[in-house]
Amino acid sequence: MTMLAYEVVPLEDFSREFGSTTELSSVSIGGQVVNVSDEFFAEAYQLLLVEPPVSLAKQYGPNGELYSGWETRRHNPTYDWCTIKLGTTGIITGFDIDTTHFSGNEAPEASVDAAHEFPNEETMVRWEDILPKVRLGPSRRHLYKIPATGQATYVRLRIYPDGGIARFRVYGHITPVFPANPVESFDLAHIFTGGKVVATSNDHFGSSSNLLLPGRGKDMGDGWETKRSYTKDHQDWVTIKLGAPGYLSTAVIDTIHFKGNFPESCDIRGINSQDIAPDANSDDWKIILSPVKLGPHRMHFFRLSSPCEQYTHVKVSIYPDGGIKRIRIIGTMAAKYGADVAEITTRADGKHQTTPIIVEEDWEVIED
Repeated sequence: MTMLAYEVVPLEDFSREFGSTTELSSVSIGGQVVNVSDEFFAEAYQLLLVEPPVSLAKQYGPNGELYSGWETRRHNPTYDWCTIKLGTTGIITGFDIDTTHFSGNEAPEASVDAAHEFPNEETMVRWEDILPKVRLGPSRRHLYKIPATGQATYVRLRIYPDGGIARFRVYGHITPVFPANPVESFDLAHIFTGGKVVATSNDHFGSSSNLLLPGRGKDMGDGWETKRSYTKDHQDWVTIKLGAPGYLSTAVIDTIHFKGNFPESCDIRGINSQDIAPDANSDDWKIILSPVKLGPHRMHFFRLSSPCEQYTHVKVSIYPDGGIKRIRIIGTMAAKYGADVAEITTRADGKHQTTPIIVEEDWEVIED
């Protein structure tokens, strides 16, 4: 039997080990529980919630004490399991198995399997072990790093023999989805096309990584919001690495839910850089959207300048501070990069990728 490799990561090393990854299982990008062996005491959907688990001590429902997490019946002779469809296909590199507030009823052990397609007898797809059985303790987070897997769309969490888990987070790297036609316009900043926030000035009230999520969110909590500033000429900013080098035509700045705390104005700069996070103060940044006014609780569509220049990153600055829900950067893939993607896809699948481009609800077409 092949021994699976894994590394236990101390909690204080979380940012170093997982800071560059994406939480592939998060409900914020569409992660969902598809089936479960048992959820008698607490429902499994809570495993994927964005917010950390809260204590529900001494609160009771029809089946017993309430918990923020997944909890199964006692006395299972084998194991319980929960199958999760990731928000998008990706390469898995680690996990956070969190038993916070489960003490005396936490699952003693757990393991994780993965599959690219949903395993069943018709497709002959089988689960692949990616994290061996590991010991869990009461009311704590357990971080595990594993060698990068192949592409995975489903994971199965198994607990031995039963018990409770508060949160389960799967970390890794998204497999980008590009349009079949390399000259077709799409959102190069979207999380599903490989867009990534690589630097920001301030994340006080809301994480800048939320800017690239699908949809328009549910409230201010899933957008980017900076702290109030009282300094003259203050600005906050965020740097986004595009999923592919491209020619940029349109920016969408969405301030939905930000009604009294939206930025007064914004501008956008672009750069073509080999660095993951270019220096935010570099003179190489070029203005592609001059300062424009923003309003509350609405989508703003702006045509960008220099559409024939190639960019790898954009830097969105807001004045003086405030909150934005989503940023979309529409353009086309650089010709060389698009050809490389088509060639790689053809070699792998024998055909070009036909996944539709990502288009959000309520987008309008901007005509010349």
